[in-house]
Amino acid sequence: MPDNRPAVPRQLARDLLVEAGHRCAIPTCRASTLELAHITPWAKTRAHDFDNMITLCPNCHTRFDRGEIDRLSMLQYKAHLGSGGARARTLGAYRVLRAALDRWGESIAILAHAHVASAPDLDFIQQARSECEREAGLTHAAVADLQSVGDDTIELLTDFIYDWFVDRAISTVDMKCPDYLQPREERDEARRIIREAFLELHLAVADALGLGFDELPFQEEPSPSPPPRPLGGDFRNYHATDGKDGSRIRRLPPSL
Repeated sequence: MPDNRPAVPRQLARDLLVEAGHRCAIPTCRASTLELAHITPWAKTRAHDFDNMITLCPNCHTRFDRGEIDRLSMLQYKAHLGSGGARARTLGAYRVLRAALDRWGESIAILAHAHVASAPDLDFIQQARSECEREAGLTHAAVADLQSVGDDTIELLTDFIYDWFVDRAISTVDMKCPDYLQPREERDEARRIIREAFLELHLAVADALGLGFDELPFQEEPSPSPPPRPLGGDFRNYHATDGKDGSRIRRLPPSL
């Protein structure tokens, strides 16, 4: 055994094999000659741990060791097995939160733009406000989910980011949107602070997953088929019509 590594305990090996159905964990492979692999290398963890181990065939294990399959992909394969463990739950909860903040930020921007349109539509404003409230609720739930599996650092950073969005949403509902009332210097400083908070949260999650910063993409690639907008056809018309200066609605993604 390399590095004076102790043997994997028999019950742990059995649990890993049962988790994968005694097949390679990569769904398109499913070979039955198996090895037990560490997602974060043994040399770094010096431990056999269920959350950090996965069942692979020798070929997929070799491809993983060579870097042909990255560790983020391996965490996702682990999550797809069902039990997944705390690390897989952390990755899933983090992605859900980022998506929720993205949608909430966009709904806040839509509401802010509706307030200053050249011909305000009260029905549309009410619809946009309801959508903003709905996204706020979904984000609150996503924050709680990530905090339930994250450490104290993740909890503090998610609280800070959530409170920033709450303040922005309240200001927008009260027609005191910072984009229109704050001096540019203050807006730029506020955006710098929230960018840094997102970066620190990303680093904290990557650390919890045992990944380097470059192994966990900070900005997810856009979907080739984005879901339909929550406000329907009226929103499409509103997005194309715009404000007093003819500009389109700006989006406020969380990774500003």
